[in-house]
Amino acid sequence: MKITAPDAEQLATVTTPAELARCMKQLNQAGESLSVRDLETWGMNRGLPMRRATVGDALSGKRPPSAQLLRGFLAAMRVQDEMLVSAWLDALERVMAAQPGTRQRGYADRATGPVPAHSFFVETDDVDEIYRSVANAREQVWLLGTTLSRHIPYLQESLRRAVTNKCAVRILLIKPGSAAMDMSVLRAGPLGLGLRQQEEQLTNNLRILREVAESGNGLEVRLIDYLAPYTLYAYDPGLDTGRMEMRLGSFHGEHHLRPTFRVERSRDEVWFDYFYEQFVSMWDAADRYDLDNKSVC
Repeated sequence: MKITAPDAEQLATVTTPAELARCMKQLNQAGESLSVRDLETWGMNRGLPMRRATVGDALSGKRPPSAQLLRGFLAAMRVQDEMLVSAWLDALERVMAAQPGTRQRGYADRATGPVPAHSFFVETDDVDEIYRSVANAREQVWLLGTTLSRHIPYLQESLRRAVTNKCAVRILLIKPGSAAMDMSVLRAGPLGLGLRQQEEQLTNNLRILREVAESGNGLEVRLIDYLAPYTLYAYDPGLDTGRMEMRLGSFHGEHHLRPTFRVERSRDEVWFDYFYEQFVSMWDAADRYDLDNKSVC
């Protein structure tokens, strides 16, 4: 018996995560029949964040998807009719209206009230822990930074191991000669690295990454004309065990002494998804760096 995609009449009856999940699975079975891994890869290549574990939760009825994820899912399923897309979003709105909030808009919304900053931030990152996390990643590693001048040379062997183990390693740095590079120099201040030094460090790190790329096909590098407000290291972000560590940028401050914090998918799901979506959006806006021809594509 042929499975048909849900129509607007069926979607109008949806009020729970389980009902929405059944419709999403029905749509997938009626068309593309993509796995959660396929959906994640499809979205990553198009700037539509669809983290595998989050899609899995939506399809199982464990948690409803965000509107952004649902739109991405519908795009992957080739649902283009505006009326039908609206019917899906209306169904999600009904489901979400019955769900308790998970991303508080203010301190007053927290059950425990304000949390002391010292309970959340630390001052430095542990480069040895980063080395081990990169080397031991199961499927994906993401790195986001200005030039990652102090980390890429130290992480070279762990990156090589990750690529050899067939991990998908994505590294996002700022574009040389860009406004972002000028802004990085301004942020570093008179006692920080100047333009020539930062350009040289970026050139050196791209050379190291070209050497790492010789270990396998899993390394991809992109360059962006945007100075992110934080550095990010992510380990298996698509899995339930995913972890991210962020270091906030500082203006004219000590480079190695910056507020640093960690989010884990198992305990910080909503905020984890936020930073996941941010990385995918920046990745989509960046230009691919050709590791073979040493050029921006």
